[in-house]
Amino acid sequence: MSHLSAIVYTSQTGFTRRYAEMLAQKTGLPACELGGPAPARGTSVLYLGWLRAGGVRGLAKARRRWDVKGVCAVGMSPEPNGKVLEDPSLPAFYLRGGYAPDRLTGPYQWAMSAMARMVTQNPPKDDQERAVQEAFRQGGDWVDEAYLDPVLDWLSRQG
Repeated sequence: MSHLSAIVYTSQTGFTRRYAEMLAQKTGLPACELGGPAPARGTSVLYLGWLRAGGVRGLAKARRRWDVKGVCAVGMSPEPNGKVLEDPSLPAFYLRGGYAPDRLTGPYQWAMSAMARMVTQNPPKDDQERAVQEAFRQGGDWVDEAYLDPVLDWLSRQG
């Protein structure tokens, strides 16, 4: 399907892992967790990571180890806020994942709890704000195989 050798990912709450596993099933490429058994250094990979403070978690580390040919950023918003990546030379895709406050740990749990308090302190102005507040209160899972269509299309054109 492509000249890539593997899918490498990092996942905090499991949504990115699910997308990596779906891609592995559809492409036949192995899905390897960043920090686990990995492809050889310098191998061409597709990288999946979750969005955090405007960046893709683990991407810098992945780029030091492998030849990252494309990136999938997983976030909770219906659409990305701005560009997925600042690097125009690297194809980037946005995949809507989810939010699982019960699976967060350490500083992520603290930061997202503070964000949830801020987002939910005022009554919602519209249905979109209501949906965001509900997601922060109870979490949500928006993983959908259809989000992978642009990624699979790109992969099919890679050679």
